[in-house]
Amino acid sequence: MTTTEDKRSALRARIENAQERLAGHHVADQARDAAGTLVDYAKRNPLVVLGGVAALGLVLGRLSRGGRAAATASGLLGRIATDAAIAFALTMYDNAVQRAKEEQEAEDASPRLSDRASSHDD
Repeated sequence: MTTTEDKRSALRARIENAQERLAGHHVADQARDAAGTLVDYAKRNPLVVLGGVAALGLVLGRLSRGGRAAATASGLLGRIATDAAIAFALTMYDNAVQRAKEEQEAEDASPRLSDRASSHDD
C-alpha cells in the first residue's frame, strides 16, 4: 500500500528529474525544437494536420456567436459534425502528446545507450 509520503517523495523525484532535464535547455532552443518537430510531423502526416485544422476551425466557429446561431439553424446534423470535429481534435491532441512523450523518452534513452557502449569499449 502506497502512503501519502511515498507519493510525495515520488512526485518530488519526478519534479527534480524534470528540472535537471530542463536546466540545460534555453526556452528559445525548446521552442525551436518544438517547431521543428511540428514541421516534421506535418510533412509526414499532411492529411491529419489538415483534418485537425478543419476540426479546430469548426470548434472555434461553434464557440463564436455566429457559429452557435448557424449550428442551431442546421440542427442535428450541425451538432453531430461539431461533436465529431471536437472528438477528432481531442484525438489528434492526445496523439501529438503521446508522440512527443515517446520522442522525449527515446531522446533521453539514447545518451544512456551510447554511454553504455563506450564503457564496454574500455
